[in-house]
Amino acid sequence: MLLVFALHISSIDLAAAQPAAPKAYRINTGDKIAVNVFGQPDLSGEATVDQSGKIRLPLIGDLQAANLTLTEIEASITKALAPDYIRNPTVNARIAEYAPIYVLGLVRTPGLYPYREGLSVLGAIARAGGIGASEAQQGAALGALLQAEEKLRLLEVSRIVLLARRARLTALQNDQEQIDFREMSAITFDPARIAQIQDSEQLAFAAERQALRQETSALEQQLPRLEAEIASLKRQTELEQKQRGLNREMMADYEQLAKSGLARKSTYIEVRREEARIEGNVGRLETDTLKAELQIGEVQFKIVELRNVYHRRVQTELRDTEKSLLELTVSLPAAHRLRAAYARQAGMLTADQTPQAAITVIRASGTTNVKHEAALDFLLQPGDIVQIGSLFPTTSELSPEGTAEQAPDAALRSRKGSTAAGVASQPAAETN
Repeated sequence: MLLVFALHISSIDLAAAQPAAPKAYRINTGDKIAVNVFGQPDLSGEATVDQSGKIRLPLIGDLQAANLTLTEIEASITKALAPDYIRNPTVNARIAEYAPIYVLGLVRTPGLYPYREGLSVLGAIARAGGIGASEAQQGAALGALLQAEEKLRLLEVSRIVLLARRARLTALQNDQEQIDFREMSAITFDPARIAQIQDSEQLAFAAERQALRQETSALEQQLPRLEAEIASLKRQTELEQKQRGLNREMMADYEQLAKSGLARKSTYIEVRREEARIEGNVGRLETDTLKAELQIGEVQFKIVELRNVYHRRVQTELRDTEKSLLELTVSLPAAHRLRAAYARQAGMLTADQTPQAAITVIRASGTTNVKHEAALDFLLQPGDIVQIGSLFPTTSELSPEGTAEQAPDAALRSRKGSTAAGVASQPAAETN
């Protein structure tokens, strides 16, 4: 439940005349200054201090005004007019309208409000309708909470998927017969969803093992055929070698007969031709045997390479899964803190757990912005930004170290943009 308390102050007439600023007041960016040059209506009028700290006046042009007192700006205008334009000019300057203040955060109507002398944080909160969340803010907080819960749920599902995948890949890497999901037994999540994820991994596990077995079997089935072919070639080689031995004995006998003149030359030539044929057959059979043995080596290499590629792929997927799990280990605690912070902002916790709304005032100081932790009686200055708590989690709520919340830069940019728009629409000088 969002912290809401009502602030009651007496009604303020916002249309009342602006009280005169003290002469010691330092002019701020966004202030509207009324300049009156006695007897010179064309040189009199109002000008707004722009982001560079200057005002634009007739004849004079741009004149530095920020951080000067009214007395100092009167002296600057007098010096710029005399003696070239007016002899002994009489100049009076006053604040026609202070730079507005901005009330942001846990207020019912956040926005821009006119500044009045002596305005405190309490008065600014009252003008913004008191502390509490508007319907739009409550809707935004609830929407942010739902998004945080959905992101947390997706991260938790991703973690379960990665744990199941790691179990499958580990089983494949170790050539196990089944997946060991015991690491996931302590997970508190939808049991049906966990079972669905595990079943999916079981199917993938069985399919991958079956694919490896089929590819390996297809290669291994080639080995018996090649081995039988080699055995047959070797038997043929042995027969040819025996035939070669017999043929050589016959050729030796014919050579003896030829020396005695008893053998015919044609028969001797035929025996020599048979010797050459047998030698050719033996050479061919030995070559075919070597080819078959080489094919066996290639098949065995393919089987080894198939298993190596399979295990390398499993190892790569396992390494990527471990990396993703490590990233989730970092993301999940932050997602839990984010969800808890949005739950607090959306009023999902009990009243005694709801943090008090902190009040921060951001004030321009030269070219920088200074942040003040403020109480209700803290007096404001023109151009201040009053931040009441925060509709969304701060850095300290999301970080376990509790780092300080950064200033709302978007509000500062909005303030500068609004002031610049006011300057652009403001005439250089107006006639009284």
